Amino acid sequence: MDTPAVVLGRHLDLLAWNTMAEVLLGSPAGLPPHRLNMLLLMFDDTLTVERSCSDWERQALDYIGMMRSAVAADPTHPRATAVVGELSIRSAEFRRLWARHDVGAAVSGTKTFHVPEVGDVVLDWDTYPLPGAPGSVMLVWTAEPGSPDADRLHLLASLSATRSTVTGKRCR
Repeated sequence: MDTPAVVLGRHLDLLAWNTMAEVLLGSPAGLPPHRLNMLLLMFDDTLTVERSCSDWERQALDYIGMMRSAVAADPTHPRATAVVGELSIRSAEFRRLWARHDVGAAVSGTKTFHVPEVGDVVLDWDTYPLPGAPGSVMLVWTAEPGSPDADRLHLLASLSATRSTVTGKRCR
């Protein structure tokens, strides 16, 4: 499957992902479950050695808007309190963006991934509500069919499959 996708909980916890999402976002293997949160990962300077993508702040604001929407629905939820509290203490950049008070349930947009093997890949993303737990969504990134970004994504999928075969890893 060449389409990267993740499942996010109401407070942006990363609940599931496919192989292509792992190729784009990095492997969450080895991280404790409480660290698997899109906001925590986005503002973790040990994981994001360089924030070279031009639209990083807009992407951060999309996630912050989604978290603010979840907090508005349940202001005292322990998970929201933990994530926002940690980031408020440890990240001046998060504090600055959180202070804007943007609220929104971002449902689509564009994201630029910098992937050393293939260069920049610009993908559209959409969220799809999932039945069951309130606020859970599937986040899917796609490229315009036939575009250079679709070609890069396909090449990246091929490189990933080759590495998995060579190293003996199983694909998910």
